[in-house]
Amino acid sequence: MPMKLPSLRMPKALHIAIAGILVISACTTPMPDSQSLRLGPIDGRPILLYGQTAQETRDRLLEDKVETDEELDQLQQLIRIDQAITSRPLAAGNRVELLVDGPMAFAGMFKAMQSARHHIHVETFILDDDRIGQQFADIILDRRKAGVEVRIIFDAFGILGSEAAYFQQLRENGVQLHNFNPINPIENPAIWRINIRHHRKILVVDGRIAFTGGMNISDVYNSSSHFASSSQSSDITDNWRDTHVRLEGPIVADFQHLFVDLWSRLSDQTALSGLNYFPLPEQEGSTLVRVMVTTGGVVEYKIYEVYSAVFAHARRRIWVTQGYFSPDHRFLEILKSAARRGVDVRLLLPGLTDSWLTVSSSRSHYTGLLKAGVRIFERKDVLQHAKTAVVDGIWSTVGSTNLDYRSFFHSNEANAIIYERSFGRQMEELFLKDQELNEEITLQRWKKRS
Repeated sequence: MPMKLPSLRMPKALHIAIAGILVISACTTPMPDSQSLRLGPIDGRPILLYGQTAQETRDRLLEDKVETDEELDQLQQLIRIDQAITSRPLAAGNRVELLVDGPMAFAGMFKAMQSARHHIHVETFILDDDRIGQQFADIILDRRKAGVEVRIIFDAFGILGSEAAYFQQLRENGVQLHNFNPINPIENPAIWRINIRHHRKILVVDGRIAFTGGMNISDVYNSSSHFASSSQSSDITDNWRDTHVRLEGPIVADFQHLFVDLWSRLSDQTALSGLNYFPLPEQEGSTLVRVMVTTGGVVEYKIYEVYSAVFAHARRRIWVTQGYFSPDHRFLEILKSAARRGVDVRLLLPGLTDSWLTVSSSRSHYTGLLKAGVRIFERKDVLQHAKTAVVDGIWSTVGSTNLDYRSFFHSNEANAIIYERSFGRQMEELFLKDQELNEEITLQRWKKRS
Protein backbone atom coordinates (compact mmCIF):
# COMPACT_ATOMS: atom_id res chain seq x y z
CA MET A 1 0.00 0.00 0.00
CA PRO A 2 1.56 3.34 -0.99
CA MET A 3 2.27 5.69 1.87
CA LYS A 4 4.14 8.98 2.01
CA LEU A 5 6.38 9.47 5.00
CA PRO A 6 8.30 12.42 6.43
CA SER A 7 11.85 12.65 5.09
CA LEU A 8 13.25 14.43 8.15
CA ARG A 9 12.65 14.25 11.89
CA MET A 10 10.55 17.25 12.93
CA PRO A 11 12.26 19.72 15.31
CA LYS A 12 10.86 19.49 18.84
CA ALA A 13 9.87 23.18 18.91
CA LEU A 14 7.78 22.79 15.78
CA HIS A 15 6.27 19.57 17.14
CA ILE A 16 5.21 21.41 20.31
CA ALA A 17 3.81 24.33 18.31
CA ILE A 18 1.60 22.05 16.21
CA ALA A 19 0.45 20.26 19.36
CA GLY A 20 -0.57 23.59 20.85
CA ILE A 21 -2.56 24.49 17.74
CA LEU A 22 -4.37 21.15 17.91
CA VAL A 23 -5.22 21.57 21.59
CA ILE A 24 -6.53 25.12 21.16
CA SER A 25 -8.55 24.37 18.02
CA ALA A 26 -10.04 21.26 19.61
CA CYS A 27 -11.65 23.36 22.32
CA THR A 28 -13.82 25.24 19.82
CA THR A 29 -16.08 22.22 19.35
CA PRO A 30 -19.70 22.84 20.39
CA MET A 31 -20.79 20.58 23.22
CA PRO A 32 -23.61 18.06 22.80
CA ASP A 33 -27.10 19.16 23.63
CA SER A 34 -27.93 17.73 27.06
CA GLN A 35 -31.40 16.88 25.73
CA SER A 36 -29.80 14.39 23.31
CA LEU A 37 -28.03 12.60 26.16
CA ARG A 38 -31.15 11.58 28.08
CA LEU A 39 -31.42 7.81 28.38
CA GLY A 40 -35.06 7.45 29.30
CA PRO A 41 -36.18 4.52 31.45
CA ILE A 42 -33.71 1.64 31.49
CA ASP A 43 -35.06 -0.59 34.26
CA GLY A 44 -36.23 -3.94 32.95
CA ARG A 45 -34.53 -3.65 29.59
CA PRO A 46 -33.11 -7.04 28.54
CA ILE A 47 -29.33 -7.30 28.78
CA LEU A 48 -27.87 -8.28 25.40
CA LEU A 49 -25.18 -10.87 25.86
CA TYR A 50 -23.12 -13.07 23.58
CA GLY A 51 -20.73 -15.83 24.48
CA GLN A 52 -23.47 -17.27 26.74
CA THR A 53 -27.16 -17.10 25.78
CA ALA A 54 -29.49 -18.85 28.22
CA GLN A 55 -31.30 -16.53 30.63
CA GLU A 56 -30.37 -18.65 33.64
CA THR A 57 -26.74 -18.54 32.54
CA ARG A 58 -26.99 -14.76 32.10
CA ASP A 59 -28.33 -14.33 35.62
CA ARG A 60 -25.66 -16.57 37.08
CA LEU A 61 -22.92 -14.69 35.26
CA LEU A 62 -24.05 -11.40 36.74
CA GLU A 63 -24.39 -12.83 40.24
CA ASP A 64 -20.88 -14.26 40.06
CA LYS A 65 -19.41 -10.80 39.41
CA VAL A 66 -20.52 -9.19 42.69
CA GLU A 67 -20.69 -9.94 46.39
CA THR A 68 -24.00 -8.41 47.56
CA ASP A 69 -27.53 -7.92 46.28
CA GLU A 70 -26.94 -4.16 46.30
CA GLU A 71 -23.91 -4.57 44.04
CA LEU A 72 -25.91 -6.87 41.74
CA ASP A 73 -28.64 -4.23 41.39
CA GLN A 74 -26.03 -1.53 40.65
CA LEU A 75 -24.19 -3.79 38.19
CA GLN A 76 -27.37 -4.47 36.24
CA GLN A 77 -28.14 -0.76 36.10
CA LEU A 78 -24.68 0.20 34.84
CA ILE A 79 -24.72 -2.58 32.23
CA ARG A 80 -28.08 -1.37 30.92
CA ILE A 81 -26.83 2.24 30.84
CA ASP A 82 -23.81 1.31 28.75
CA GLN A 83 -25.90 -0.86 26.46
CA ALA A 84 -28.45 1.90 25.87
CA ILE A 85 -25.68 4.33 24.87
CA THR A 86 -23.25 2.15 22.92
CA SER A 87 -25.79 -0.27 21.37
CA ARG A 88 -23.08 -2.92 21.77
CA PRO A 89 -23.82 -6.31 23.37
CA LEU A 90 -21.91 -7.56 26.35
CA ALA A 91 -19.32 -10.30 25.81
CA ALA A 92 -19.11 -13.14 28.33
CA GLY A 93 -16.41 -15.76 28.83
CA ASN A 94 -13.34 -13.52 28.75
CA ARG A 95 -10.07 -13.40 30.63
CA VAL A 96 -8.68 -9.95 31.42
CA GLU A 97 -5.20 -9.27 32.78
CA LEU A 98 -4.27 -5.87 34.22
CA LEU A 99 -0.88 -4.64 32.94
CA VAL A 100 0.80 -1.89 34.95
CA ASP A 101 3.39 0.23 33.13
CA GLY A 102 5.56 -0.44 30.11
CA PRO A 103 7.78 -3.35 31.19
CA MET A 104 4.78 -5.55 32.01
CA ALA A 105 2.72 -4.41 29.00
CA PHE A 106 5.51 -4.71 26.42
CA ALA A 107 6.56 -8.12 27.76
CA GLY A 108 3.00 -9.37 27.25
CA MET A 109 2.53 -7.71 23.87
CA PHE A 110 5.85 -8.84 22.45
CA LYS A 111 5.32 -12.41 23.65
CA ALA A 112 1.93 -12.51 21.96
CA MET A 113 3.37 -11.08 18.74
CA GLN A 114 6.16 -13.65 18.72
CA SER A 115 3.52 -16.39 18.89
CA ALA A 116 1.58 -15.02 15.87
CA ARG A 117 0.86 -17.59 13.16
CA HIS A 118 -1.44 -15.71 10.76
CA HIS A 119 -1.65 -11.97 11.43
CA ILE A 120 -0.72 -9.06 13.68
CA HIS A 121 -2.93 -5.94 13.65
CA VAL A 122 -1.77 -2.76 15.38
CA GLU A 123 -3.34 0.63 16.00
CA THR A 124 -1.25 3.27 17.78
CA PHE A 125 -0.94 7.01 18.06
CA ILE A 126 2.85 7.13 18.49
CA LEU A 127 5.31 4.71 16.89
CA ASP A 128 8.81 5.82 17.89
CA ASP A 129 12.00 4.56 16.30
CA ASP A 130 13.71 4.22 19.69
CA ARG A 131 14.74 1.11 21.61
CA ILE A 132 11.18 -0.16 22.19
CA GLY A 133 10.23 0.75 18.63
CA GLN A 134 13.15 -1.26 17.33
CA GLN A 135 12.26 -4.28 19.46
CA PHE A 136 8.75 -3.99 18.06
CA ALA A 137 10.11 -3.80 14.50
CA ASP A 138 12.46 -6.76 15.02
CA ILE A 139 9.56 -8.98 16.09
CA ILE A 140 7.41 -7.74 13.21
CA LEU A 141 10.14 -8.47 10.66
CA ASP A 142 10.81 -11.90 12.13
CA ARG A 143 7.11 -12.79 11.89
CA ARG A 144 6.98 -11.47 8.31
CA LYS A 145 9.74 -13.92 7.38
CA ALA A 146 7.48 -16.67 8.74
CA GLY A 147 4.66 -15.48 6.47
CA VAL A 148 2.60 -13.66 9.10
CA GLU A 149 0.49 -10.78 7.79
CA VAL A 150 1.18 -7.47 9.53
CA ARG A 151 -0.96 -4.33 9.28
CA ILE A 152 -0.27 -1.15 11.25
CA ILE A 153 -2.28 2.07 11.52
CA PHE A 154 -0.50 5.01 13.16
CA ASP A 155 -1.20 8.70 13.44
CA ALA A 156 0.68 11.17 11.23
CA PHE A 157 1.20 13.57 14.12
CA GLY A 158 2.29 10.76 16.43
CA ILE A 159 5.21 9.73 14.19
CA LEU A 160 6.70 13.19 13.67
CA GLY A 161 9.58 12.28 15.98
CA SER A 162 10.57 9.18 13.96
CA GLU A 163 12.75 8.85 10.87
CA ALA A 164 11.31 7.76 7.52
CA ALA A 165 13.93 5.00 7.23
CA TYR A 166 12.32 3.14 10.12
CA PHE A 167 9.01 2.84 8.28
CA GLN A 168 10.67 2.22 4.93
CA GLN A 169 12.35 -0.87 6.36
CA LEU A 170 8.99 -2.20 7.46
CA ARG A 171 7.37 -1.52 4.08
CA GLU A 172 10.18 -3.14 2.14
CA ASN A 173 9.61 -6.33 4.12
CA GLY A 174 5.90 -6.50 3.36
CA VAL A 175 4.43 -4.77 6.40
CA GLN A 176 1.27 -2.91 5.39
CA LEU A 177 1.20 0.60 6.87
CA HIS A 178 -1.30 3.41 6.99
CA ASN A 179 -0.30 6.94 7.98
CA PHE A 180 -3.52 8.40 9.40
CA ASN A 181 -4.48 11.96 8.39
CA PRO A 182 -1.15 13.52 7.29
CA ILE A 183 -0.64 17.10 8.46
CA ASN A 184 1.20 18.12 5.28
CA PRO A 185 -1.35 19.84 2.98
CA ILE A 186 0.47 18.44 -0.07
CA GLU A 187 -0.17 14.90 1.18
CA ASN A 188 -3.59 15.64 2.63
CA PRO A 189 -5.82 18.11 0.73
CA ALA A 190 -8.43 17.90 3.50
CA ILE A 191 -6.14 19.82 5.84
CA TRP A 192 -9.16 21.44 7.53
CA ARG A 193 -9.68 18.04 9.18
CA ILE A 194 -6.31 18.28 10.94
CA ASN A 195 -8.06 17.94 14.30
CA ILE A 196 -9.14 14.37 13.50
CA ARG A 197 -6.46 12.14 15.02
CA HIS A 198 -6.07 8.41 15.55
CA HIS A 199 -5.50 7.86 19.26
CA ARG A 200 -6.45 4.19 19.78
CA LYS A 201 -3.92 1.73 21.15
CA ILE A 202 -4.96 -1.75 20.02
CA LEU A 203 -3.04 -4.92 19.26
CA VAL A 204 -4.79 -8.04 17.94
CA VAL A 205 -2.87 -11.29 17.35
CA ASP A 206 -4.45 -14.07 15.27
CA GLY A 207 -7.91 -12.89 16.29
CA ARG A 208 -7.47 -14.58 19.68
CA ILE A 209 -5.52 -12.13 21.86
CA ALA A 210 -6.07 -8.39 22.17
CA PHE A 211 -4.40 -5.58 24.09
CA THR A 212 -5.66 -2.06 24.71
CA GLY A 213 -4.99 0.83 27.06
CA GLY A 214 -3.01 4.04 27.11
CA MET A 215 0.43 2.94 25.93
CA ASN A 216 1.99 3.86 22.62
CA ILE A 217 5.00 2.12 21.08
CA SER A 218 7.67 4.24 22.73
CA ASP A 219 10.62 4.02 25.11
CA VAL A 220 9.06 6.54 27.52
CA TYR A 221 7.14 3.61 29.04
CA ASN A 222 10.15 1.32 29.30
CA SER A 223 10.89 1.95 32.98
CA SER A 224 8.36 1.12 35.66
CA SER A 225 7.12 4.52 36.77
CA HIS A 226 4.62 2.91 39.15
CA PHE A 227 7.39 3.33 41.71
CA ALA A 228 9.39 6.44 40.93
CA SER A 229 12.61 5.06 42.42
CA SER A 230 12.82 2.57 39.55
CA SER A 231 12.86 5.29 36.88
CA GLN A 232 16.18 5.44 35.07
CA SER A 233 15.98 8.68 33.09
CA SER A 234 17.14 11.99 34.57
CA ASP A 235 14.27 13.70 32.76
CA ILE A 236 11.08 12.80 34.64
CA THR A 237 8.98 13.60 31.56
CA ASP A 238 10.70 10.62 29.91
CA ASN A 239 9.07 8.28 32.44
CA TRP A 240 5.36 7.76 31.83
CA ARG A 241 2.91 6.04 34.20
CA ASP A 242 0.32 4.08 32.21
CA THR A 243 -2.04 1.09 32.25
CA HIS A 244 -2.96 -1.55 29.65
CA VAL A 245 -5.02 -4.76 29.62
CA ARG A 246 -4.61 -8.12 27.90
CA LEU A 247 -7.85 -9.79 26.75
CA GLU A 248 -8.76 -13.29 25.58
CA GLY A 249 -12.18 -14.66 24.69
CA PRO A 250 -15.16 -13.51 22.59
CA ILE A 251 -14.41 -9.80 23.21
CA VAL A 252 -11.32 -10.05 20.98
CA ALA A 253 -13.63 -10.19 17.95
CA ASP A 254 -14.96 -6.74 18.88
CA PHE A 255 -11.47 -5.24 18.80
CA GLN A 256 -10.75 -7.11 15.58
CA HIS A 257 -13.89 -5.61 14.02
CA LEU A 258 -12.71 -2.13 15.01
CA PHE A 259 -9.42 -2.67 13.19
CA VAL A 260 -10.90 -4.42 10.15
CA ASP A 261 -13.63 -1.82 9.64
CA LEU A 262 -11.17 1.07 9.82
CA TRP A 263 -8.59 -0.70 7.64
CA SER A 264 -11.20 -1.36 4.96
CA ARG A 265 -12.19 2.33 4.90
CA LEU A 266 -8.62 3.57 4.80
CA SER A 267 -7.18 1.11 2.30
CA ASP A 268 -10.11 0.64 -0.10
CA GLN A 269 -9.46 -3.09 0.15
CA THR A 270 -12.02 -5.85 0.51
CA ALA A 271 -12.89 -6.28 4.17
CA LEU A 272 -10.86 -8.95 5.92
CA SER A 273 -13.08 -11.87 6.84
CA GLY A 274 -13.12 -15.59 7.52
CA LEU A 275 -12.00 -17.85 10.33
CA ASN A 276 -8.35 -16.77 10.04
CA TYR A 277 -9.36 -13.29 11.21
CA PHE A 278 -12.42 -14.21 13.24
CA PRO A 279 -11.84 -17.69 14.72
CA LEU A 280 -14.72 -19.33 16.52
CA PRO A 281 -14.83 -17.71 20.00
CA GLU A 282 -13.80 -19.84 22.91
CA GLN A 283 -14.56 -19.23 26.57
CA GLU A 284 -11.26 -18.22 28.18
CA GLY A 285 -12.61 -17.03 31.53
CA SER A 286 -15.71 -15.62 33.17
CA THR A 287 -15.25 -11.84 32.88
CA LEU A 288 -17.88 -9.62 31.25
CA VAL A 289 -16.45 -7.00 28.87
CA ARG A 290 -17.83 -4.38 26.52
CA VAL A 291 -16.03 -2.11 24.04
CA MET A 292 -16.85 1.58 23.81
CA VAL A 293 -15.50 3.71 20.96
CA THR A 294 -15.47 7.21 19.55
CA THR A 295 -14.88 8.01 15.88
CA GLY A 296 -13.21 11.35 15.31
CA GLY A 297 -15.22 13.87 13.30
CA VAL A 298 -18.47 11.92 13.60
CA VAL A 299 -21.31 13.65 15.41
CA GLU A 300 -21.64 11.14 18.22
CA TYR A 301 -20.71 11.32 21.85
CA LYS A 302 -20.68 7.68 22.90
CA ILE A 303 -17.77 7.69 25.35
CA TYR A 304 -18.72 11.10 26.70
CA GLU A 305 -22.25 9.82 27.31
CA VAL A 306 -21.08 6.60 28.97
CA TYR A 307 -18.77 8.39 31.39
CA SER A 308 -21.42 11.02 32.14
CA ALA A 309 -24.22 8.52 32.76
CA VAL A 310 -22.15 6.07 34.80
CA PHE A 311 -20.74 8.84 37.00
CA ALA A 312 -24.24 10.28 37.44
CA HIS A 313 -25.48 6.90 38.69
CA ALA A 314 -22.51 6.13 40.98
CA ARG A 315 -23.50 5.27 44.54
CA ARG A 316 -20.27 5.02 46.51
CA ARG A 317 -17.03 5.69 44.64
CA ILE A 318 -15.74 7.33 41.47
CA TRP A 319 -11.97 6.94 41.25
CA VAL A 320 -10.41 8.35 38.08
CA THR A 321 -6.81 8.35 36.84
CA GLN A 322 -6.19 10.68 33.91
CA GLY A 323 -3.34 12.16 31.90
CA TYR A 324 -5.42 14.92 30.29
CA PHE A 325 -8.41 16.27 32.19
CA SER A 326 -10.36 19.17 30.71
CA PRO A 327 -14.04 18.23 30.31
CA ASP A 328 -16.95 20.61 29.75
CA HIS A 329 -19.14 22.32 32.37
CA ARG A 330 -21.83 19.61 32.26
CA PHE A 331 -19.32 16.83 32.90
CA LEU A 332 -17.76 18.75 35.79
CA GLU A 333 -21.19 19.35 37.33
CA ILE A 334 -21.86 15.59 37.28
CA LEU A 335 -18.68 14.99 39.30
CA LYS A 336 -19.47 17.82 41.72
CA SER A 337 -23.05 16.64 42.16
CA ALA A 338 -21.82 13.12 42.93
CA ALA A 339 -19.44 14.44 45.58
CA ARG A 340 -22.19 16.57 47.15
CA ARG A 341 -24.47 13.54 47.54
CA GLY A 342 -21.75 11.65 49.39
CA VAL A 343 -19.98 9.73 46.61
CA ASP A 344 -16.22 9.41 47.19
CA VAL A 345 -14.90 11.20 44.09
CA ARG A 346 -11.12 11.19 43.59
CA LEU A 347 -9.01 12.33 40.63
CA LEU A 348 -5.36 11.36 40.06
CA LEU A 349 -4.04 13.95 37.61
CA PRO A 350 -0.62 14.95 36.25
CA GLY A 351 1.40 17.62 37.99
CA LEU A 352 3.67 17.74 34.97
CA THR A 353 3.04 16.78 31.37
CA ASP A 354 4.24 16.98 27.79
CA SER A 355 1.72 19.83 27.31
CA TRP A 356 1.57 22.46 30.05
CA LEU A 357 -1.46 23.95 28.36
CA THR A 358 -3.45 20.87 29.36
CA VAL A 359 -2.24 21.06 32.98
CA SER A 360 -3.26 24.72 33.17
CA SER A 361 -6.65 23.83 31.71
CA SER A 362 -7.14 21.08 34.27
CA ARG A 363 -6.18 23.34 37.16
CA SER A 364 -8.69 25.97 36.08
CA HIS A 365 -11.40 23.58 37.32
CA TYR A 366 -9.84 22.78 40.71
CA THR A 367 -11.54 25.43 42.84
CA GLY A 368 -15.08 24.38 41.94
CA LEU A 369 -14.30 20.68 42.25
CA LEU A 370 -12.57 21.06 45.62
CA LYS A 371 -15.41 23.17 47.02
CA ALA A 372 -17.86 20.42 46.05
CA GLY A 373 -15.82 17.81 47.93
CA VAL A 374 -13.91 16.18 45.06
CA ARG A 375 -10.44 15.05 46.16
CA ILE A 376 -7.65 15.88 43.71
CA PHE A 377 -4.14 14.42 43.65
CA GLU A 378 -1.23 15.34 41.37
CA ARG A 379 1.69 13.17 40.30
CA LYS A 380 4.92 15.16 39.99
CA ASP A 381 7.72 12.59 39.89
CA VAL A 382 6.69 10.97 36.57
CA LEU A 383 4.32 11.82 33.74
CA GLN A 384 0.82 10.51 34.56
CA HIS A 385 -0.64 9.13 31.31
CA ALA A 386 -3.08 6.35 32.32
CA LYS A 387 -6.74 6.66 31.29
CA THR A 388 -8.70 4.53 33.75
CA ALA A 389 -11.69 4.71 36.07
CA VAL A 390 -13.39 2.44 38.58
CA VAL A 391 -16.93 3.10 39.83
CA ASP A 392 -18.41 1.44 42.92
CA GLY A 393 -15.77 -1.28 42.63
CA ILE A 394 -17.77 -3.12 39.94
CA TRP A 395 -17.44 -0.96 36.78
CA SER A 396 -13.95 -0.40 35.42
CA THR A 397 -12.58 1.01 32.20
CA VAL A 398 -9.09 1.00 30.67
CA GLY A 399 -8.35 2.54 27.30
CA SER A 400 -7.04 5.42 25.24
CA THR A 401 -9.69 8.05 26.05
CA ASN A 402 -8.72 11.21 27.90
CA LEU A 403 -11.38 13.24 29.67
CA ASP A 404 -11.10 16.21 27.33
CA TYR A 405 -12.56 17.69 24.16
CA ARG A 406 -10.04 16.06 21.85
CA SER A 407 -10.76 12.50 22.95
CA PHE A 408 -14.52 12.99 23.20
CA PHE A 409 -15.04 14.65 19.81
CA HIS A 410 -11.94 14.70 17.59
CA SER A 411 -10.09 11.41 18.02
CA ASN A 412 -10.59 7.75 17.25
CA GLU A 413 -10.63 6.19 20.72
CA ALA A 414 -11.34 2.78 22.25
CA ASN A 415 -11.84 1.59 25.83
CA ALA A 416 -12.63 -1.75 27.40
CA ILE A 417 -15.32 -1.74 30.10
CA ILE A 418 -14.93 -4.57 32.60
CA TYR A 419 -17.83 -5.56 34.86
CA GLU A 420 -16.53 -7.58 37.78
CA ARG A 421 -15.93 -7.05 41.48
CA SER A 422 -12.62 -8.96 41.52
CA PHE A 423 -11.20 -6.90 38.65
CA GLY A 424 -12.61 -3.75 40.24
CA ARG A 425 -10.75 -4.64 43.43
CA GLN A 426 -7.50 -4.85 41.43
CA MET A 427 -8.23 -1.44 39.93
CA GLU A 428 -8.93 0.07 43.35
CA GLU A 429 -5.76 -1.42 44.82
CA LEU A 430 -3.76 0.02 41.92
CA PHE A 431 -5.45 3.38 42.39
CA LEU A 432 -4.55 3.51 46.09
CA LYS A 433 -0.93 2.60 45.36
CA ASP A 434 -0.78 5.39 42.80
CA GLN A 435 -2.48 7.78 45.21
CA GLU A 436 0.33 7.24 47.71
CA LEU A 437 2.76 8.61 45.11
CA ASN A 438 0.62 11.68 44.41
CA GLU A 439 0.36 14.95 46.35
CA GLU A 440 -3.14 15.86 47.50
CA ILE A 441 -4.33 19.33 46.51
CA THR A 442 -6.59 20.58 49.31
CA LEU A 443 -8.82 23.63 48.96
CA GLN A 444 -6.86 25.50 51.64
CA ARG A 445 -3.58 24.75 49.90
CA TRP A 446 -5.02 25.63 46.50
CA LYS A 447 -6.22 29.04 47.72
CA LYS A 448 -2.65 29.83 48.86
CA ARG A 449 -1.02 29.01 45.51
CA SER A 450 1.20 31.66 43.97
